[in-house]
This record gives sequence, C-alpha cells and structure tokens, in this order.
Amino acid sequence: MNSTEKSGADLAQALARKERDWQSMIRITHDFFHAWRKAAQDKLGEAAAMDMELAFWENVGVGTGKMYLERGGKPEDLERIAFTMQRASDVMGETARMEKDGNDVLVVHTACPWMDSFRAAGLPNRCGKGCDLWFQVAGRTISPKVNVITESLLPNGDATCTRRFTLSA
Repeated sequence: MNSTEKSGADLAQALARKERDWQSMIRITHDFFHAWRKAAQDKLGEAAAMDMELAFWENVGVGTGKMYLERGGKPEDLERIAFTMQRASDVMGETARMEKDGNDVLVVHTACPWMDSFRAAGLPNRCGKGCDLWFQVAGRTISPKVNVITESLLPNGDATCTRRFTLSA
C-alpha cells in the first residue's frame, strides 16, 4: 500500500472522527444561538429577544426555501419538499422521518437536540415557536400553496413533533 492509500480501518477511523466533529459543531451552533439570544435579552429585554428569535427563524426559513428552489426543487412536489425538510432536520442532529398520509406528507420528529439546548439555556420547552416558523416560512417561500400545520410538539409533552405538509388549490 502506498502512502496515498488508506486501509478500511483508517477510513473508518477518519469517518468516526468526522462524525464526532459534526456532533460537536451541532452543539457549538446551539451555543452560538443561545449566546446571541441571551445578549439580545440582556440588552433589550425578553420580549424583544423573543421577537428577534422569531425573526431569526423566519430568515432561516426564507433561506431554506430559496435554497430548495435554487437547487432545482419543484414548488409543488410535496414529497420532495417534506423530504428536504426532514433531511435538513437529520443534518441538524434531529431524529425525523417522513410519512405519507393520503395527499399530505408528515415530517415526524422523535428526538431533537434543540430541546436540550433550550433547557440548558434556561428556556425549557420554548423551541416549538421557532421551529414552527421555520417550517411554515420555508414552505411559503417555496410556494404560497404549501401549508405546514403543526399537529404535535415534543416540548408540549407530546411523543413527537409532527408537521403536516399540504398543498392548497
């Protein structure tokens, strides 16, 4: 084996390292978010911090929707839209799946690190509003016909966070 070839064990070790690095990056981004939010709260008060938090998630939703369209996503392909949102959730360290329900598509989360980071920041069970806004704005950015309805929330004590994606006529 020459110096540019790697064994299977070397590749597995490198992949495990990348996975650890990615999990660390997820925690770091949560810490950045909560530090930013605390600075807003300390300087402007809780009401303004909440307004800014929701504006943040709205901007992220617009960016997500635009990225979907820029990458060739079809505005009325509900399954692809839901899959993209589910995939984004997976990348962020959440545990989610997609389910068909007639013409609708559900994105179902069974675990989410945001709950833990909000709790650690002293804001337990407060992550739902931001997530809801992200899903809704991303959907509307992709197409005004895309509707996202929250059916359950983990921070409310439900078994899942479930969002129903529908297309209006």
